[in-house]
Amino acid sequence: MSADARAGNQSQPNGLRVYDFKEEEQTKALVWRYLTFEKFMSLLELEAMWFSRLGALQDRYECTPPQGVRAKVLGLVKNRATAEKTLPAPLLDYMEQVVEHGRGDDGRRMGAVNCWFLGNDESERMWREYGQEGRGVAIQSTVRRLATSFEITGDYALVSGVGRIKYVDFESYKMKPPDENNLLRVAFLKDKAYAAEQEIRVVTLNSLHSGCLNLDGTPWSQGQKVFDPNAAGLYMKCSLQNLITRVVVGPNARPYFLTLVRRLVGRYRLFIPVEPSRLTSAAAGK
Repeated sequence: MSADARAGNQSQPNGLRVYDFKEEEQTKALVWRYLTFEKFMSLLELEAMWFSRLGALQDRYECTPPQGVRAKVLGLVKNRATAEKTLPAPLLDYMEQVVEHGRGDDGRRMGAVNCWFLGNDESERMWREYGQEGRGVAIQSTVRRLATSFEITGDYALVSGVGRIKYVDFESYKMKPPDENNLLRVAFLKDKAYAAEQEIRVVTLNSLHSGCLNLDGTPWSQGQKVFDPNAAGLYMKCSLQNLITRVVVGPNARPYFLTLVRRLVGRYRLFIPVEPSRLTSAAAGK
């Protein structure tokens, strides 16, 4: 973690560091997460959002750092005295465990992300690919709300952030200062083949703490395992009322589904508008 990244978090004590968005843009930039009905119900019931381990995602290049960055990370881990002056304690402890597992350069096990789609309007492609072919639910938020809704605090906030994905050619792309000194920046790189996704993501450690739930939905507690390099991800607790600005029901959903979702949102005491999609059924690939 660079000094620049540390300073960025200190300047925003009430939320995570936000990359690539000016202060005035953070409240205006709309983001969407498309969900199946089952995932939407899980969100309501657990009041927690799923963060996927980077290595479990489709892009094989996820969190693959350039060689220079990889060498620097390994050097820090091997020199504890120097590392303690540079890295927050959770990240250092975590990286040492990863080295112990024989994967010292494998950020794909270290990071966990929660992915959103950037756009002022609904996307028929996202409905088709992630929203149950237009029969699911989409939740809308803003970049600023992503930075302030999750229970990621203390030293864990220092190794977490919200930012726009940069789509690159991994065979030729080279990181430049100050990005090459910021471990988080690697998690915001993605192969150019996925550029149409216009992704925004929240990045944190794939490490359980008081802001997390176990995979069965029970609260995590001290004494339980913190790091599992093979875990698919984790649930991060969040304020749904703060996170969600609007719920949209898919264009291919049955008429009664809108009423059902409205009743469910009300039952969980969320004062959030629930609206039908503005797209037609044909637009979402019926």
